[in-house]
Amino acid sequence: MAGLAPHDHLNYVGAEFFLDSMELEQQNAAIPGNPVIFGPNFMAQILYHLSPQEDLTLGLSLIRPTNKFTGDVLMRDPRLLTEERYGSRRRVFVVVEDDRGIPAEFQRRMVAQSPGVEVVDFAGADHMAMISSPAKLAELLVRIADKAQKP
Repeated sequence: MAGLAPHDHLNYVGAEFFLDSMELEQQNAAIPGNPVIFGPNFMAQILYHLSPQEDLTLGLSLIRPTNKFTGDVLMRDPRLLTEERYGSRRRVFVVVEDDRGIPAEFQRRMVAQSPGVEVVDFAGADHMAMISSPAKLAELLVRIADKAQKP
């Protein structure tokens, strides 16, 4: 697996995509890169755009800085996703079509890096699919699980 370069998502969406989010100074020298905190406009317009207002409000109250993991050596290790390591298990990637945080086309690029993954499209949910469309997502996951039980 060649993997995606650390800045592929940023190159794909552009810096303006992150709206009012802020990159902070790293306080821990052992952690590479700078943490990011998502801004309220970014969360409302990009991550929670199809979610109920009360869930956005809760999400805003819980937001904390997060470290970017794409530059992490572990995330770029070509030995992680190989047919030999993961070929014994069926894997399904749910592409959330209306996700503005990780656009569907980019999700497909990511999953293309992993061998043998079945892709299932899921429309009508935002980045927080479990919040914006919980019943529909649960139904989809049950269908996937049922299919996995069949020989």
